[in-house]
Amino acid sequence: MTPDKITGPTNELAKERNRAAAERTITAWIQNCLTLIGFGFAIDQIFQALQQKFPNRNPLITIQSAHYISLTLIAIGIVLLIIAMIQHYFEVQSIQRDDYFFYPSHYLNMIVVLAVILFGFISLLIIFLGLN
Repeated sequence: MTPDKITGPTNELAKERNRAAAERTITAWIQNCLTLIGFGFAIDQIFQALQQKFPNRNPLITIQSAHYISLTLIAIGIVLLIIAMIQHYFEVQSIQRDDYFFYPSHYLNMIVVLAVILFGFISLLIIFLGLN
């Protein structure tokens, strides 16, 4: 015997709260990803401007290294935004079901954390070891 479907205003309000929470989450993801993309663009532009302004100075970070860091930041921002969109899609789909089904998202979260950690270590290596 299966339990009756839960209906009524209480259930619909709970679904609406969950939808609003999912919307706030995707908005925060978009904000953070745009920040990463903006930092990537800004770093590249700043280092190019410094190189043009002071062409005879020997920088600690070369233009090529700054360019790689910038491209990596932009790529991570785009990839994280795609992951956030996938996670948001699954969350909204599970909320819309009459029989709520939980989609675990810890695998997507682990990918995000590992990507950011890997980028941090690579950036540290480029900066501290002077890899060109």
